[in-house]
Amino acid sequence: MNTTIHISQNEIIIHGTAKQVAHRQHLMYHVVFDNGYENVFFTDVESGNWIEEDMGFTKLASILGYQFRLLHCNPFHVNKILTWHRQVYNDKLIAFGFFNYMKGHHKMYEIYDSKRKYLYTLVEMDKDDWQIMGNSNLLNGKIDPFFVDQVTRILPLYMADM
Repeated sequence: MNTTIHISQNEIIIHGTAKQVAHRQHLMYHVVFDNGYENVFFTDVESGNWIEEDMGFTKLASILGYQFRLLHCNPFHVNKILTWHRQVYNDKLIAFGFFNYMKGHHKMYEIYDSKRKYLYTLVEMDKDDWQIMGNSNLLNGKIDPFFVDQVTRILPLYMADM
C-alpha cells in the first residue's frame, strides 16, 4: 500500500509516495518524491535510527523515519548489538557486521553489510559446511561468493569459545 508523505524544507513542501518493503530485519520503505528523487529508507538494527540506503544516517532519513513510525501501531525497537569486522585481504576490503545466536545445535549468524543492511543468515551446519538462509538475493544471483567464503572463514575465529 502506498502512503503519501509531505516534508517541509526551507518553507517549501515536498511531496512523495512511500511504499513499505517487506524485509526480515528492517522496517523499510521505498520513497519516490515528486521532484524525481527516490531512495530506500530503513531502520538500523542496532540503534533503531533511520538510514538512507547508500547515504547513511541523513537528515532526510530521520525526518521520514519519524513519519513512518507514526504509521505503525507498535514502533518499539529492540536493539541488536552487532560485532563489526574490517580487514583488507588480497587488496580487497572485507567489512561486515554480525549477530550470532544458537538455534538448536546450529550456530546462526545474521550478516549485515558495511552500510548496516541485512544480507542473509549463515548457518554453520558441520565443520566447513555452511548454509545461507533468509535472502531473496539468492534468486537473482547477487551473492558475492568471495565475500561469503571470507566471512565463513572469519566467523569461527570469533566463536572459538561458544
